[in-house]
Amino acid sequence: MEPTRSRRVARRTVALFKPHRWMFAALVVVAAAGATLQLLPVLIIARIVNQITPEETTGIVPGDVQEVMVLVAVAAAMYVASGLLTVLRSWMTQVIGQDVMYGLRKRLHDHLQKQSLRFHTENQTGEILSRVTTDVNQVEQAVTITLAEFFVNVITLLIALGLMFALDWRLALIAVLVLPLWILPTKKVGQYQRKLRRQWQEETAAMSSHLEETLSVSGAMLVKSFGRQEYEAERFANSNARLRLLSIQRVMAGRWFNMATELFGSLALIAVFAVGGVAVLRGGADLGTVVAFSVLVQRVFQPFASVARVNTTLISSLALFERIFDYLDRPIEVIERRDTAPVDAGAVRGAIRFEGVTFAYADTETPALDRVDIEVQPGQMAALVGPSGAGKTTMAYLIQRFYDPQRGRVLVDGHDLRDLSFADVAATVGAVMQETFLFHTTLRENIRYGRLDATDEEIMEAATIAGLTDLFEGLPLGLDTVVGERGYRLSGGQKQRVAIARAILKDPPVLVFDEATASLDTRLEREIREATARLARGRTTVVIAHRLSTVLAADVIYVFEHGRVVERGRHDDLLVADSLYAALYREQFADTAEEDEALGAFAPGLATE
Repeated sequence: MEPTRSRRVARRTVALFKPHRWMFAALVVVAAAGATLQLLPVLIIARIVNQITPEETTGIVPGDVQEVMVLVAVAAAMYVASGLLTVLRSWMTQVIGQDVMYGLRKRLHDHLQKQSLRFHTENQTGEILSRVTTDVNQVEQAVTITLAEFFVNVITLLIALGLMFALDWRLALIAVLVLPLWILPTKKVGQYQRKLRRQWQEETAAMSSHLEETLSVSGAMLVKSFGRQEYEAERFANSNARLRLLSIQRVMAGRWFNMATELFGSLALIAVFAVGGVAVLRGGADLGTVVAFSVLVQRVFQPFASVARVNTTLISSLALFERIFDYLDRPIEVIERRDTAPVDAGAVRGAIRFEGVTFAYADTETPALDRVDIEVQPGQMAALVGPSGAGKTTMAYLIQRFYDPQRGRVLVDGHDLRDLSFADVAATVGAVMQETFLFHTTLRENIRYGRLDATDEEIMEAATIAGLTDLFEGLPLGLDTVVGERGYRLSGGQKQRVAIARAILKDPPVLVFDEATASLDTRLEREIREATARLARGRTTVVIAHRLSTVLAADVIYVFEHGRVVERGRHDDLLVADSLYAALYREQFADTAEEDEALGAFAPGLATE
């Protein structure tokens, strides 16, 4: 990453700690006090050495045993106090770090929840999960452990240098002049580790995506169906090998530098004894000073080595923050306005109107919808008909505001959906799509998702209306049976009935159906149609039609071709026109006409009830 971008990421990372600046300042004070109490006993050690050294060596009259024991007690008390402050420092570090991570996770999750459907169709689930979990967890380690270690060691280093100058400024000056020589290597090693860490994260995300795809129920069935176990094993092995190589490179990247730092500290200690020993023999220094200085040299180079290692870790951690910020910087396409118009879902009539709506998916030149104008009166059922790719499902997406049109408006009761809150749109429009998603939880909780405050009696009633009675009565735990990942313990028809039960429980004034009965057998389809007919009574219903029965029951049919409405009207009128609808009828519906006539229309009794 270029330096300017690196500094920008670093500034944003530091800004995460701004809400905790006062506690962070207290942490610095506690760390400084702990480091001071950890180092001050060195001066006492120097005095103890001088007290127990014969006078002819130091020129100092040895002290008595009581004085030495007092000095030992004071040094021990300082070490104990330093240990207690270390515990306090650890607690403060965890509080700050966990609060920062909590806020970061929440921001990231909330931001991803606000993304349009486009984001989820363009990004692999495994990649998204990797950033929300793996990346954030590794950032947590850097924040709660590495960052605290960095500041503690910096403070320890400064205090140790101060004490070294107090003992012998000449030896201390030599140490100060040598230390800056390690700054440039530290920076270079950190940048290299940062590059490796980003590559490691990307490879980890790719592996997560591969595992999520191939080990899910759908993926596992596909792999077995085509006999691709060896192929997928080889793909995983290649990714695993790349991850192994990157892991080794990450670990070894700074080992030579760390070894050199530790070796330099050891050599410096020998140098102190050499120079200090000569000074003691010549009378230029006392033995206590040399001993204390040797301890401080260790105290200097030990935290300096840690600072060097931590610095490289923090620099490499910027790669993690960069990946997280990349998601946080993704623009939100579907925005909830602050001044949304309040809507009472109970008073919604359900009039739907598309006014000159044009919409195109990303990276496509041809719009999915091109200047679409339709109108559905309250209580009407509108059928959307057309060849595959004509724009029917896109209409369902726009009614639910999964996307916003690039031009034109989608209105419910005269309100532009962009002027409503997300909660009001969700309360107004209910959907039963052809592909039903179920959570890995009980049948009861999957139905309750339609209305979280629903009682068990209301859930049972919705399940009964949707034709689920035979299902839950045949299960050992009934509605408390866990349906498995994505509901794979249920058949396609059973999952669709759960989706219908959700819609019944939600009780919205506008319903969108992507032919939810398409996967059911003849008997169950009749039952579900009766249930959906009761559900649709008095509501505005938009149906993506795949069956003749749905078309026959529609109050108005809109025929789509290449994203445009090319015909509109009722079934009989469109047949007489003998255009695209008539051709679709002959191709798609004629084969099922006899069956559908036997079953009856979508809501055959509504006209007479």
